[in-house]
Amino acid sequence: MKTSVVFLLLLNGKKLRVEVEDGVESVQLPFTTTLHLPQDAKVEWMENFYNRKVHVYQSGSDQPEEQHQDYRDRTKMNEDLLKTGDLSLTLRLPTDGDNRTYTCTVYSREGNILLKRKVQLRVRDCQVEVEEGAESVQLPFRTTGNLPGDAEVKWMDDDDDEVHVYQSGSDQPEEQHQDYRDRTKMNEDLLKTGDLSLTLRLPTERDSGTYSCDVYSRNIWRWKTVQLKVRGRAQVQDQTGIIRNRSSSIDPTPLMADQSV
Repeated sequence: MKTSVVFLLLLNGKKLRVEVEDGVESVQLPFTTTLHLPQDAKVEWMENFYNRKVHVYQSGSDQPEEQHQDYRDRTKMNEDLLKTGDLSLTLRLPTDGDNRTYTCTVYSREGNILLKRKVQLRVRDCQVEVEEGAESVQLPFRTTGNLPGDAEVKWMDDDDDEVHVYQSGSDQPEEQHQDYRDRTKMNEDLLKTGDLSLTLRLPTERDSGTYSCDVYSRNIWRWKTVQLKVRGRAQVQDQTGIIRNRSSSIDPTPLMADQSV
């Protein structure tokens, strides 16, 4: 299993930076304090770019109805957090779509700010390599399950061409670019399982590039990018003058012709 936190860097004494590998099960945005916090305090984690509520704790319990839909079933805080002073937030299944700055603010019952901490999250790019000639390659994307039934899942390439579209409970092959016809596949019950990975058949060097997956409905949005590199096969000429294909990743020693005794 991959380790969650790769490194943690303190910036200017107030802002933390957390960096994790792609594909981790969860990441923790840390915030601990030794100050005595009133038991009626409110703890609120916010995402700064869109100003969305990520997690709210008030009146002794979590308040999931206040958090933005994108973070439903993805966040968790510790028990007795006001007593222990550990206000850290755990975010499940992070992707590069979560690369944001997050702010945790502690309010008094009167609404005064008691504490504030900023944490910058970076999820490293997902990179997939495969050799040309492979039967298929998978572009991974896993998120929480039980997504809304009206959610649309769309994989795009870096030319903004539709690679694969899933909508209204089924694939929509008529919407995908002709270069990908009969070459893509997604899992069954993908909205239920949260496994939105895409399988691309018979990849070639032309398929190398950046792919993005958007998941959206009226109440949810998820996003991830995958960098795909398909290693081509180099052509070499042996001493008999015959052209042979050789993977570019193999030892570059020239091929020798068979010699008869």
